[in-house]
Amino acid sequence: MDSELTGRKVKIGKDLRKMADEGLARIEKIVGKGASAHIIFSSQKHAEIAEVTVNARHHKVVGLAEAPDLSTALRTALEKAEKQAIRWKKRIVEKKRQSQPISSILAPPSHEEGLPKINRQQAKKAASANGKLSGLHIVPTPEAMARQPMTIEEAVKEAESRDRQVFVFRDMAGDVKVLHCAGDGLVRLIEVS
Repeated sequence: MDSELTGRKVKIGKDLRKMADEGLARIEKIVGKGASAHIIFSSQKHAEIAEVTVNARHHKVVGLAEAPDLSTALRTALEKAEKQAIRWKKRIVEKKRQSQPISSILAPPSHEEGLPKINRQQAKKAASANGKLSGLHIVPTPEAMARQPMTIEEAVKEAESRDRQVFVFRDMAGDVKVLHCAGDGLVRLIEVS
């Protein structure tokens, strides 16, 4: 990581440079290569101040600390910047996980479950013959999928309240399950493995 150290009314020693390089190396592992850092040391009446600014590709991380000596102030500022970088990284990962299409989560249903097996060519033939897809029911994902884990009873109630024939959810163990509500009041639970 490219780093620049600035001292205002302070002389920067080798031990501070070494500590700064080690802390910035930890932060670089989190934010990725290509980031640059600027550390400013300053001294006021009874306090030493260290400010760490890391400019990553899409984000800026800032850690500011005040302590009786420069090494403590730098260590605290680096810790704050590292925590900020970790929070930023978690937020990015969560966004990526939420935007997965349902097809990447669910496997296609097996033939043993009693559901018809239809390939794309059959679907295209049916669509061209009838002008629409016959035998296929397309459900918008946000309305038919739960975001948080729930029990089977909660999933049945949620599917009934949303008035959906097909409802996808995760149980408390994290396994993906599908509810199929038939018109005769029968509810089938399909476990995706």
